[in-house]
Order: sequence, then C-alpha cells, then structure tokens
Amino acid sequence: MKRLVLSLAAAALLAGPAIADTITQWTFEVSVPTTAGPHAAEIGSGEALGFHSDPNTVYSNPVGNGSLESFSSNTWNAGDYYQFKTSTLGYENITFQFDQTRSSTGPGVFDVEWSTDGTTWSTLVDDYSVGVVTWSSITYNPASTFGPHAAPAALDDQPVVYFRLTAQVAGSGAAGTNRVDDVIVGGSVIPEPASLILLALGGISLLRRR
Repeated sequence: MKRLVLSLAAAALLAGPAIADTITQWTFEVSVPTTAGPHAAEIGSGEALGFHSDPNTVYSNPVGNGSLESFSSNTWNAGDYYQFKTSTLGYENITFQFDQTRSSTGPGVFDVEWSTDGTTWSTLVDDYSVGVVTWSSITYNPASTFGPHAAPAALDDQPVVYFRLTAQVAGSGAAGTNRVDDVIVGGSVIPEPASLILLALGGISLLRRR
C-alpha cells in the first residue's frame, strides 16, 4: 500500500501544472503606436501591427486601461485586424489575454484567430462582443479584459505564433474607433526530463520522511 501511495504521489507531481509566465506583453508605453506598425513588445520579443483595407485609417495612442497609452484605429471594415506575433519556444499551455474597448460607432464583434505560419488561420474565440467602456489612465477597468484564453497545443514550443483580433463587422461610421491594451501571451516553461525525475524523487523522499 505504501508503494502505491508513493507511486501515485510521484505521478501527481509529474502531472502538476507549471507556473504560468508572461512570454510577451505589449503595453504600448514605449513603442507608441501612431502608425500601423510593427510595434515592438515591451516584455519579451514580438511585433504588433494593424491592418485596415481603408488607406485613410488613422492610428493613434489614446489612454489605455489604467495606463497612458493604447493602440487605436478608425475606419473599420469587416476583416480588418490587430495582429500579434511572437515565439513560444520552450513554453507550453499557451494563453492569450488582452484589453479592448471601442467608441459608440466602432466595431463591436470580433474573432480571436491564431496561426503558426501567418497564412492558415483558425478561430480561437468566435464572435465575442466588445463593449463601449471608457478607459482612464489611472483606473483599470476589468470589464475590458478578455481572457486569458487557452490556446491549442499546436502553439506550444513554436518558433513563431500569431494571434489576430479580427473585426467581423464594420464600424457604423468612419470615425468609429477600436483600441487594445495590455496584450499578453503567456505559458508554462516546458520542464527538462531531468527536472521531472528530480521533482518526483524529491516528492517520494518527502513522503518517506513522514
């Protein structure tokens, strides 16, 4: 019976979830996004950009969600998007989180999409709604935070991954805006095989002392 308990304890240690880390984060506080980009991440390595079919789109940096900067644009049509590119090498259990709001005439329905090659895209979140929430540079509003969304295993340990926030509807006016802030790609460090063995042995030793 004791051997069974020790074996189960070791298995539990091996299967236990790793602590999530921030792989990449865009706060837009350093790379002030007054153009389509690409804009460098403030934490980790990555690029953010915007795409609009209308050449008259204006990109700007109004206040974020409890911060001084965000990534904003107007003249939205269905299919326009914000895109975020990074690497997940050495990480698994990938997650994607962001803050998003809009003006009263900005688009309010989006998809979260993902890709590993920038060509073939799959939907992670379908037709989510973005509310009209007023942001302040001082006060964070949790009503504007989406996620963290769990990404598929296909994004684990990849040299390049992409996420898009793609508008499913047009804005109701050319001046209508949509903006994002605090975009975070997270994950858990993939343990080395030797680390897993040591972790299991450590757990067994602890149980034996008891």
